[in-house]
Amino acid sequence: MKKYINFILVLLFIFVFLGCSSKSLYEPKEIAGYVSFDGNLPAPIADVTRSGATLQNGQVISKKTGLTNIYIPKNDRFLNISQNSVIYTSPMGKLYIKNKDNKVIFTHNFSKMIASASLKNDLLAIVFSDNTLMVYNIKTNIIKFSKKLDDVYALDARLVAPYFLGKLIVFPSLDGRLVIVDSKRFGVIRDIVVSSKPYFNNIIFMNVLDNRLVAATQNRVISIDPKSVSFMNVGVKDIVFLGERIFVFTKDGKIILTNSSLKRLKERKFKFANFSTAIYGQFVYVIEKNGYLIATDKNLITTNVYKLPNAIENLMFTTNNTFYYDDKYFKLNKIK
Repeated sequence: MKKYINFILVLLFIFVFLGCSSKSLYEPKEIAGYVSFDGNLPAPIADVTRSGATLQNGQVISKKTGLTNIYIPKNDRFLNISQNSVIYTSPMGKLYIKNKDNKVIFTHNFSKMIASASLKNDLLAIVFSDNTLMVYNIKTNIIKFSKKLDDVYALDARLVAPYFLGKLIVFPSLDGRLVIVDSKRFGVIRDIVVSSKPYFNNIIFMNVLDNRLVAATQNRVISIDPKSVSFMNVGVKDIVFLGERIFVFTKDGKIILTNSSLKRLKERKFKFANFSTAIYGQFVYVIEKNGYLIATDKNLITTNVYKLPNAIENLMFTTNNTFYYDDKYFKLNKIK
């Protein structure tokens, strides 16, 4: 009996090994060119958030401006750049705001972990890791709004910061909701459920297109205007917003082009592609983890594939024209 069990275990091992070794990878039919790195960063990337990245030496990369001259202490976590100031936090919940001259202009110990934060004038909007939403006045040191939502036990790391929209504050919750708060009366105006999955259900994308709010979890995209709500159920890897058009990059290797109400205009499938993150400029680009850069025009008609120097195995970050990987970078206009 023991020999029989051992034999079965050996067969299972062989089956698993062969299954893993034969895993299909994306292989383009044609390579349009090759990408070379333009230079080295001062240190490798240590941490990445939706709005920025931090190098191992503490230097911050901004989504809007690229590599900055602002540094944060080791073990602290970059959260956001608002009003030209960097917001970061210690693991125990002490929040700091540094101006562009690298000077700390505000600090407060909230005594619990912070997931994301944004600043507008004197109002600091915070989402805590226990799914509490808060508006804090940094001038008067008064809590203007606080609401505890349901506990969350597993998160997608692509956390989105609260969004100031005129007189409104849009909070992307950790349990798949958009909570809209009046920044004058500090009351909840609307509470919208984007997705109700039990795990990894936090909001990972959010943007405003004219009078329309578009947001997504990793399993659903939602588009909201004053008169209607539209949904798209799809596994989301990244989203690019271009005017009234939306590019959705999916977990199964599709690029879906929609209008602002999520009506599908065109779709292309890249067999076995494992997308990482997208960039846009003159064209729309998406990084494929096996080591490729896929470029498409804004109508999703023509595509070209470029070979990256490496497969994507370490941390990476992108601005609108620069790709940062580990301790190197390249700009899109350097494609050859």
